[in-house]
Amino acid sequence: MIEYHEAVVIGGGPAGLTAGMYLRRAGIDAVLVEKSRPGGTVARTERVANYPGFAKGISGLELMAEMTDQAKGFGLEIREYFHVVGLSRTADGTFLISSDNSGELEAKGVIVATGTEWKKVGIPGERELAGRGVSYCATCDAAFFEGCDVAVIGGGDSAVEEALTLANLCRRVYVVHRRDRLRAQKIIQETAFGRKNIEFLWNKKPLRIVGEDQVESLLLEDVRSGEKSELKVEAVFAFVGLEANTEFLGDLVDREGGFAKAQEDLSSKTQGLFVAGDARSKTLRQISTAVGDGALAAVNLQRYLLERGGHV
Repeated sequence: MIEYHEAVVIGGGPAGLTAGMYLRRAGIDAVLVEKSRPGGTVARTERVANYPGFAKGISGLELMAEMTDQAKGFGLEIREYFHVVGLSRTADGTFLISSDNSGELEAKGVIVATGTEWKKVGIPGERELAGRGVSYCATCDAAFFEGCDVAVIGGGDSAVEEALTLANLCRRVYVVHRRDRLRAQKIIQETAFGRKNIEFLWNKKPLRIVGEDQVESLLLEDVRSGEKSELKVEAVFAFVGLEANTEFLGDLVDREGGFAKAQEDLSSKTQGLFVAGDARSKTLRQISTAVGDGALAAVNLQRYLLERGGHV
């Protein structure tokens, strides 16, 4: 049997939780579905220092736990481990949300707040050794490599921040970057440059992650000379960019670089379907902008339902 709701929010990060909270405060019958646990990528962030209201900073896990409790306090039902694999429009204009394990939901309106995932480097050994030394979350896995030598691939904010996290536990952290300078914010760079156990390997391109049952080394190539070298490490952490979780939307949205396009009111090209947070095409992906997206999407979905005789 298909379960009906006025609105369904897909994704339990800052955008989704905010949207769900606003919808429930407006008296809308809304449910939030999340493929794992609420919190999104923020929950894996060791320290959040730039979110307003927390002058001393706060752990990402703690911040998202507070957001989750607040949303539940307004009566938002959160369905964990509801993995959405399909979204379609029915003949009468409602949406059908299909999961791979939890049945189907039907709704008059949908807010997609599915966020992003880390891109894969795309080199041999990466897929084969995933979970056996290859990781995309230092906050999650740093403790497994305490006292070890590890490599970080990337040169942006996330790569350097994760290198700093690893430096608290690992003996040596090698930051592998194909350019001769970082893209990370200057304040983050300066902090990393000041850590004695972080070493930067400039102009180096990863070619292969080597190992049988566990990561043993990382094969590198100098982008200028073409010289190859082997770096002995016990783990490789990759942070080379983000990709949006929008595949399940099919042709319901237009995309830009894989990210869903949305209008100023966060509506998509499909009436009743709104996109909020990091999954949409925009210039800045921060917790603060995700929260703003969630609120705006919820308010405009409420208006959409009102125009169509929804219970608001």
